[in-house]
Parts: sequence; structure tokens; C-alpha cells
Amino acid sequence: MRWGILGAANIAKKAIIPALQRTEEAQVYAAASLSGKEKVFAEEFNIPKTYDTYEGLLSDPEIEAVYIPLPNHLHKEWTIKAAQAGKHVLCEKPAALTTGDGQEMIQACEQQGVLFLEAFMYQFHPQHEKVKELIKEGSIGDVRLVRTSFSFNFDRSGYNIRLDSEKGGGAFWDVGCYGVHSALHIMEEEVKSVTAVANIDDESGVDLTTGASLLLENGVVVQVDCSFESEGRNEYQVIGSEGTLTVHDAYRPDKQNHIGKITLRNQDKEQELIETGDQYRIQVERFMDAVQKGVSFEKYHKETLRYLQVMEDISKLINQ
Repeated sequence: MRWGILGAANIAKKAIIPALQRTEEAQVYAAASLSGKEKVFAEEFNIPKTYDTYEGLLSDPEIEAVYIPLPNHLHKEWTIKAAQAGKHVLCEKPAALTTGDGQEMIQACEQQGVLFLEAFMYQFHPQHEKVKELIKEGSIGDVRLVRTSFSFNFDRSGYNIRLDSEKGGGAFWDVGCYGVHSALHIMEEEVKSVTAVANIDDESGVDLTTGASLLLENGVVVQVDCSFESEGRNEYQVIGSEGTLTVHDAYRPDKQNHIGKITLRNQDKEQELIETGDQYRIQVERFMDAVQKGVSFEKYHKETLRYLQVMEDISKLINQ
């Protein structure tokens, strides 16, 4: 499958392009950027074609699918334009900044007969299916609480798109979305109510640290914390009546040689479980396989719309 890359974001350079090049059936065929960086991409990754406009790339009949790592506020516009150009779309998370926009993106792709997938790569690592299996087996009893944490600390003295409120910035949209999505992905439950608090940056107007709580329909409480001003963490815990599951590198096991480590603690015993998988590569392989076989992504679309509604509701609370 011939791919085009819309934009020159670091996530494309560091993760998606290498993952595509690790995949036998994929070819990174073209890159487009408005800043001239597409030429750097082409030289570094041996990409055959470059464009200095996104429209130019989308008009290329050789390109079958596009990856969109553009700023959050541009995802809707270019997903719809890509669909109208007949391209399958892998769009970086968060897919959109409102549930309505997410719905429009999904509908546009369906109407044009192309597949759409939000690039929450973490969910394709096998450690999460293992967690679901352990919960189903009753290894920790009845689930009572889910805690998710994703944070890092970076220099905020200069411009950083993560601090741009006009472009969907803030810790909650950048890394908190993983916590919300993963909790709902693991529990497969609807949300009954939400509450949240945040430390809002006076200068940029975005949240630097946010804590949110969700009450699920089955009575499980979910606590999500995220931050731009805390030490690096990316983990979640599922706490039950008889034990606890801790996923230590829940969202970025690729930084640990693709190794996911799960700690199961119950009845005063502790067991370490290892699951290995190249989540970025699995994501693009799953995407291409679905395109080739005509498989529906409806399950993923439902998860996207469900978590976006929660994100939207919490965003309103912390920006009051």
C-alpha cells in the first residue's frame, strides 16, 4: 500500500514512518509539508515524492492511504479532504476536539468508501488484551477502580504547540486522552458522570496538570491524571476486590524495546507478566489488512466517539 504523510510532525518521523518501513506491505510514497521539511523527510527515509502543499499530495492518484499528524485543530479539515480525494485515513489522536467533529469525519470517510482510524497506537500492544483476559478470569476479583497516569516535564519558556490553546493544546488533550481512552477501552462501559480539576497556565490558558474522575455505569470509578509539569509516567492500574493489575509502560512500551510489563498482585502474591509487541507496526498492519479485506472499523469508531464525549465534557469543566 502506498502511503502519503500530511505534515512533518516529529511523531511521523520518529514513529509512524519507521513503522511503515518495518512493514512489508507498506511503502512511504510521498510526504507533504508547508515548511519545506518534506525534503528532509524524503532524504532521510528515501521517500520518492514530495509536495509543498497538502492538496498536491491528495491529488496524487498513486497514493492509497494518508497518515495525518497535523495539529489537533486541523484533523477534521484534512481528514474530510483526504476522504473526498479517495484516500484511506490514519489520523493522529485526538481525532477531533469535539464529538460532533469526530462524527463528521467518520461519516465523510464512510460516504466516500474509505476507512478511517484514529491512531491510538497503544491499544494494539498485546498487553492490553492480556489485561482484559486477566480481568475476565477473575484474577483480581470485581473491578472497583481504574487509575491512569501519563505525564512529562518539558521546557515551557518558548513556543510549543502543546501550549497553544487555539490548536487544541493542553495536557488533557495531549496525554490525558490516553487515560480516558484506555480506561474505556479496558472496561468497555458507558460513562455515567464526570468531574475534573486543573492547573491552568496563566500565560497560555491551557491546562498544565489535570485530574479527572469518571463514574462508569457499572459503578467502577476511573481516575485520570496527566501533566506537563511532572516526572515522566505512562501507566495504569486496575484495582479489584481481590487484587491489582499494574501496566507499567501502558502507552509507550516502544521506548522499552516494545516490552510491556504487567504486575499482578493478589492474595499477598506478586507475579510479573511480559507481553511483547511493536504497537506502531501492528497498528499500520491492522489498518492495511482491514483495507484489503474490507473490514469495518465500527468498533474503533464507537470508542472514538465515546471517549471524545468524555473529553469534551471534562474540557468544559476545566475551562469554566
